[in-house]
Amino acid sequence: MSNLYRKKNSESTKELYEKKLIYNLKSKVLVNSTGLVDFSFAEKALYGRVDRLYIPMIVSNSPIMPIKNIKSKEGQNNIQALSFVVDAFEALVRQFLKKYSADEISLNEQYLSQIVAHSAYVSPIKKYDEYIQLFIESMGEIIREKKIYYRDFDDFMNKIGSNIKSAIKKFPLTMSAYVKSKECPINASGLVINISDLDFVNDAAKVHNFYESLNWEFFVNAANNYGFMVDRNNPSVLVADIASGDMLKFAEPYGLLDTDTIINSAYKPAHFDCLNQLREIFYNIYNRYKVKRYTVSTEIYPNRKKIVSVKPKIYSYNEFLSEYDDMYFLKIYCKIRFLEEESEFTDGEMYRLIDDTLELYKHDMSKALMSFEKIINKTFDYRGSLSYYKMSLDSKRQ
Repeated sequence: MSNLYRKKNSESTKELYEKKLIYNLKSKVLVNSTGLVDFSFAEKALYGRVDRLYIPMIVSNSPIMPIKNIKSKEGQNNIQALSFVVDAFEALVRQFLKKYSADEISLNEQYLSQIVAHSAYVSPIKKYDEYIQLFIESMGEIIREKKIYYRDFDDFMNKIGSNIKSAIKKFPLTMSAYVKSKECPINASGLVINISDLDFVNDAAKVHNFYESLNWEFFVNAANNYGFMVDRNNPSVLVADIASGDMLKFAEPYGLLDTDTIINSAYKPAHFDCLNQLREIFYNIYNRYKVKRYTVSTEIYPNRKKIVSVKPKIYSYNEFLSEYDDMYFLKIYCKIRFLEEESEFTDGEMYRLIDDTLELYKHDMSKALMSFEKIINKTFDYRGSLSYYKMSLDSKRQ
């Protein structure tokens, strides 16, 4: 183990805690800049993944603001970010090259002499699909271990319901909750570019290659001048500040003149396909883990039972769509979102909100979902929000 900084997570909790304190102190002492940001604290933890109303959002990759390749990474064509972010980064690369050629910065830094992108945007939809496959497999293990048998989808939902509820309290199920969770990587926002291949948990390597680099102060200031923030916990990560005038200069050629326009043009609500996603998840679990046949004991006379063989119902997807429509899954979606969020609603408030959402759905599904998400995504007690920390401190003082 390292003497001062974490190299891996296998050390004791006490050692990891103490080393994290040392790391945080080091980062604060070495640079005093607003460009160095803790993206694990409060609302910054959701930066680039929620809009101003804290509704989860994902990159839309629209013609107005597409994802494009980063040219400065030699030999790789699959490292991408939002177009204006790529433009800003490549301008930053040129600035480093200019200083490097003029011998005005240290020429021997592994990552901070000539900067290149090692990783950037990852599709939140792709990451969510991968995550959901693990969720489905986990539910399958529960079904097998508990020997849960079901005759049709209604029976399945009745028997699996409590297990789904228990799982959701720990692991998000909907795309909206996934985007806000720690399961969703920071670079899903399209605003992030990583200029190293260092392991995130290796604080010792981060301190050596970045905080103690001869070019560290120049790097942070230059990044700030081109509209980037630097992640305090992972200093090789650059995050575009879409409220910065310097970054907006790169967005302006695309017709994006302010932060709100960027959010509205480059992103779409994470819940845009939520009902289809939810339907497919439950359909897949039902089909993958139903048995061909199972037997049940049925009482036909007093003190006399009969063993009956049951063959679970088989649904084609079209039959499933017809029998369990959007209205059915919208109600389930609302109930799941209440479980996923930490905001406290009374039973009466939940029932009324669900009823209102279902009623609005009859006229406009998009408005129904958006209205529901606006209410459910309140941040007053969201774990990690500033108000949450304040309430926690207040409760500790009492």
